[in-house]
Amino acid sequence: MFKVIVVLVFCMLLVACDSQPSVDTKETENKEAKVEQVNEVNQEDTQSDQDNSQIQNEELDAKNYFEEMIKAIEENNKATFMSYQDGTNELFYKEQEVWLNEIEQKKSEGWDVSVVINNVTLESLDKGNLELKINMQHEDQNISNHITYPIHNINGTWKMNDLPFQKITDGPINLYYLPSLDSYADKVLADVKEIVDLYNQTFNWNPSEINIKLYDSVEEISASTAWPTLYGVAVPFTSLKFVVQGDYEVTYGFIKHEIVHTMLADISNDNAPPFMQEGLAIFISSAVTTDESGKLQLDYGNTADREKVILENTEEIKPIANLKDINYTEDSIDIYNIGFLITNYLIQTDGIEKYLEMVEFLKANDIIDKENIDREKIVYQYAIEALEQTYGSLDKLSEGYIDYYSKKQ
Repeated sequence: MFKVIVVLVFCMLLVACDSQPSVDTKETENKEAKVEQVNEVNQEDTQSDQDNSQIQNEELDAKNYFEEMIKAIEENNKATFMSYQDGTNELFYKEQEVWLNEIEQKKSEGWDVSVVINNVTLESLDKGNLELKINMQHEDQNISNHITYPIHNINGTWKMNDLPFQKITDGPINLYYLPSLDSYADKVLADVKEIVDLYNQTFNWNPSEINIKLYDSVEEISASTAWPTLYGVAVPFTSLKFVVQGDYEVTYGFIKHEIVHTMLADISNDNAPPFMQEGLAIFISSAVTTDESGKLQLDYGNTADREKVILENTEEIKPIANLKDINYTEDSIDIYNIGFLITNYLIQTDGIEKYLEMVEFLKANDIIDKENIDREKIVYQYAIEALEQTYGSLDKLSEGYIDYYSKKQ
């Protein structure tokens, strides 16, 4: 028994002797692992610093790169400007062509327009954002608008793309909306569809495609169209844009109005001059109402209130011939007010069917390129010819509509 105990004690001593080195080895391994972890963290920090440095350098390079685009805007160099746009987004690419044309149009109307890069920020070496500031000044108006476009590095070249719109479609209507406007999307789409159906019934308008974009700020929508202040706009054969904020009924009013512009451009080959475009848009949007069941309808008697307000704010009921050389900057009152009065007179006295006959004469002419410097004069002449072919002598037509309103003033 004693031998057994001795043997057991001896074995325990051996085990105790063997266990001590094992503890030291684990501590050493733990220390080495911690050192390795520290080294990995240091390496990650070093890599992160290198990546941040690369991104910062690329931001400077990208800003310098897009400065050439700004120069192209100043020089109206369309080919160079368009080379910075993402051509895979066909709608955006087309809108950017229109945008540059609008910049030049505003300059021709006396606006001092400048575009500057506010900032370039990159999320990575492949994507980021470009913030543009568009300054527009005319007499006592001095307005700045901002817009931030996504940019992507495609095959080593930076390209601008559109805002992060979501999209839903119903028939020919494509509705693009910013994520912040998700709660409005279905309602706007339903309203647009109802309005398009109503206008189709009256004007036999069957659009192949209608692209609508919703913005959540006046600054962004205005910057995207090169206008000082804008709440809604229609660009023929391209898109309609609306800002949605505050009272939706205001937006709905613009929707009714601007869709008329798209329709009239379609059914006239875009040969209706500004006073006809705005005149019909005000007239029809004022006539939109609902029947007893809540269904939309056009009631031309519903324009009486608008007529009264416009007459009260129109100093001179001008002859149609005086509308030859007008622009939105200097003559907006004539474009809208006189345009409405002429349209209201034609439809109230001779009916919508005869007005549509006049539009058919406009449609018989070819579309005039937007870049044709004489476009406005040519389109005005088309309008005069169409009016005379439908209603008779322009002088007698002017006398008739002036006398019509003179009795009401």
